[in-house]
Amino acid sequence: MVMVFTRRHWIPPGALLFAQLSHGASWPILALGALSASAWSLGFYAIAWIHTVALGWATMAALAVLLHVVPQFTDVRWRYENLARRSVFAFALGVALFVAALLLRPSAIAWGAALTLLAVLGYAFAAFATLARALNGERLERAIARALGTTLLFLVLTALAGFALAAAIAGYPVPAWMASLPATHASLGMFGWLSLLVFGVSARTVRPITGDKSRFRGAHIAVGSLALVGVALLAIGLAGVPPLVWPGAGLLGVAVDIYAFDMVDVVRRATVPHRVPQAFLLAGVTWLVCGAVLGAGTLAGKPWELAYGFVILAGWIGQMVDAHVYHIGVRLLLTIYLGDDDETRPERVLDGRLSWFSFGAFQIAIASAAIGLLTHAAALLCAGAAFGLLGWLAMMLNLVAARNAARALAA
Repeated sequence: MVMVFTRRHWIPPGALLFAQLSHGASWPILALGALSASAWSLGFYAIAWIHTVALGWATMAALAVLLHVVPQFTDVRWRYENLARRSVFAFALGVALFVAALLLRPSAIAWGAALTLLAVLGYAFAAFATLARALNGERLERAIARALGTTLLFLVLTALAGFALAAAIAGYPVPAWMASLPATHASLGMFGWLSLLVFGVSARTVRPITGDKSRFRGAHIAVGSLALVGVALLAIGLAGVPPLVWPGAGLLGVAVDIYAFDMVDVVRRATVPHRVPQAFLLAGVTWLVCGAVLGAGTLAGKPWELAYGFVILAGWIGQMVDAHVYHIGVRLLLTIYLGDDDETRPERVLDGRLSWFSFGAFQIAIASAAIGLLTHAAALLCAGAAFGLLGWLAMMLNLVAARNAARALAA
């Protein structure tokens, strides 16, 4: 079989590669932060780690997957698809520049933030134009289009707030009220954008991963609705309307509980024999519940904000991304070598020992680093970074083995 790598893949492999490289880079950055004088404050190392994970890893993977999800879930063709795909490339450049500036020359971060914002606006323009077509379709497609559009709107708001904060850090004159934006920016990004996206997309992707779907009709609608209102109230409350903070957090908490219960029930009934992605799903919702507890404590005045952000990003979002890498990522790899109609199961080309080692290493890494952040123990934070890097290396070796196996099948 002669492979043609110039064809347009349903998910850009380069974008997923950048996401995985960002994942790998996040662990050394975490170790450097642990050894710095600002380890227990929101210093440049912490901000660099947060954006390496939230933007370089999770958001890059999400934007790449949405190139396939948007037309697949809404039954419409992309409008301005070239703009969307080029925006993903520009987004990667912006994130790389932003993180590098944080670590080497903080005064230049506004340039990286500006490029990232422009890329998000370009991608969102193409996505909104595409989703508008689906509003004339069937009821299910209309609902999905509205949900995806709302989630992307939160991404745009997050990027706008991020650019304003970057400009302030870089020394540009900004209005005084922007001093209240960091907590709002974090809530919009972690819950309004990433968590809402995972809630929505996993309602469709959990079936191929587990072989079953939710038994509770309308559970995903309840989760999405409660989370949407909760995020909006929480963000507004953190921006300067305190009475809205706890009602928003309460609605988010209910959404988290429903989602976790539903996901555990689905995985419990799984029939697909490939268990590793299912284990990552369970780990993700477990860390989500832990993150919700830490978030509530942070709102109550506990000094848990760094541990809270870490658990939500590396634990909840990160483990859900890993679950999809071991399924959707490997499926993409197989289609590159075997064609878009290939139906080879991921477990056929993966090494189960490496899969389970990576899973265990990631859970030890998250637990160790989270406890280190809560107790100000640099040794635990460094140990977490080391285990995280080991888990990432095992995952990369596994994906390389899967690639070699796919090439052998193609031959």
